[in-house]
Amino acid sequence: MPARTIYLIKRLEIEVTARMTKILGAYEITPTQYILLNFVEDHPDDLSSAQLSRRFSMTPQSMNENIKILQNKELLEKYTDPNHRRILRISLTEKGIETLKLCNSAMDGFEKEFLKPFGSMEKVEFRDLMGKLIEGFRNM
Repeated sequence: MPARTIYLIKRLEIEVTARMTKILGAYEITPTQYILLNFVEDHPDDLSSAQLSRRFSMTPQSMNENIKILQNKELLEKYTDPNHRRILRISLTEKGIETLKLCNSAMDGFEKEFLKPFGSMEKVEFRDLMGKLIEGFRNM
């Protein structure tokens, strides 16, 4: 009987997370924090911690812990939304932008190695299929 798809996805996630942890450790960033920094960069001046916790399927407490760690490292900053004074928005600091650039450079090599078994079209298809799965979870 072939391995269940969920089993293969979990195995892949474990392998990727372990490698990311090792690479990002040089920058004192966890894989979750790295993904969070990338997401904030992609959505500048548009996010609250509540939105992030929903987007990452994390409890608000867990998200706030990650944000606090990144604030203490001076990689993220919170500010009051000028239109909704009770909402705190999140953005990257200059140090956060620079750190993310360094982390992205380090991750580029890993991603190239990780996707090495695929041809050009397979890489595109793989990304598209993963995107569909992620989008499907958002609609569940």
